[in-house]
Amino acid sequence: MKTGDLKNPVRIRNRVFKHMLKTRSWKYRVFLRYLRFFKYAAFAPTRGEFLESYYVLMRFLDDIVDGDAPLPEGYPNEIDYLLKKIEFSKKPIDPIDEVDYLMLHCFGVAKKFGEEFRAETEDILNSLLFDAKRRGKLIIFPKKELMHHFHLLDIRGTIKATLKVFKDDPEKYKILEPLGVACRYQYDIEDIETDLAAGYVNISQEECTQFNIVNEDLNNPSSTKIKRWIRQRAKDGIKLLEEHHRGLHEGNFSQLARWTFLVVYEIPARKVFRRVLSQNQILDSNRK
Repeated sequence: MKTGDLKNPVRIRNRVFKHMLKTRSWKYRVFLRYLRFFKYAAFAPTRGEFLESYYVLMRFLDDIVDGDAPLPEGYPNEIDYLLKKIEFSKKPIDPIDEVDYLMLHCFGVAKKFGEEFRAETEDILNSLLFDAKRRGKLIIFPKKELMHHFHLLDIRGTIKATLKVFKDDPEKYKILEPLGVACRYQYDIEDIETDLAAGYVNISQEECTQFNIVNEDLNNPSSTKIKRWIRQRAKDGIKLLEEHHRGLHEGNFSQLARWTFLVVYEIPARKVFRRVLSQNQILDSNRK
C-alpha cells in the first residue's frame, strides 16, 4: 500500500469495507448498510462516521485473527500482532500500518463528539487475543472463562461503545447483558462449523459433560450431541430475549437506540433460534 494511502483512513476503511462485502457479504451486508443508514436517520454524521469506521476496524482485526484476512507482514503470528495493537491502543503514537491509522482516525472522530473509546477498545482486543491464543487447538474451557471473554467482547466492549455513540449512559450496558448473551448464542449457532474447523470450542467444559460431547464430536459438527447443544442454545437464547424485553424499560433508552436493539440484534438472533427449534420439531415429528 502506498504511504499516502496509509495516511488516508477513509480510503483504508472503504477498501476494507469493499473487501468484507466481496468475500463475506452474507455475514456483513445488513450490518454495514445499517451503519451508513444511521448517519442519516440520527442526523449524526460524525457519530455515524465513528461507528462505521470502528466496526470495520474491529471486524478487520477479527478476520485477521480468524484467518479470513492475511496476517500483515512483519509479524510471526496473530498473537504478536494483537499484542502490538493492544499496546498501540493504549499509547496511540507513531502509527506503522493501516490498522494503526484507522484506529487513530476513530479516536480522533470520537474526540469531536466528546467521547473516548480506549477502554472499550482494550476490552475487545483482549477478547480477540484470547481467540488468537486458542486458535487451532480445540481447547475446552470452563464456562466462567469463556463467558468472561465473551463479556469483554459482546457486552462491556461492544455494547458500552454503542451506548456512547447513542449519547447514552455507557453504564447501562448491564441492562443489555441478556441481549448481548443472546447474540453470542446466535453467533455460536451460526458459526459452529467454521469455529470448530478453526479450532475454537465455544462449548464449555460443563456443557461437554452435560451433553457427553467428546473430541470425536468436536471434529464432527453434525453429530447428534452437538445438535442437542445447539438446540439448547436456541432455547436459552429465546429466554434471554424475553428477559431483555422485561428489563428494557429500566434503561429509558431513546427510540433510535431501541429500534437499533430490535432490528440489528434481536430480530436476527430470534430468527436463528426459531429456525433451529423448528428444524428440531420437524425431525422429532419424522421420528414418530
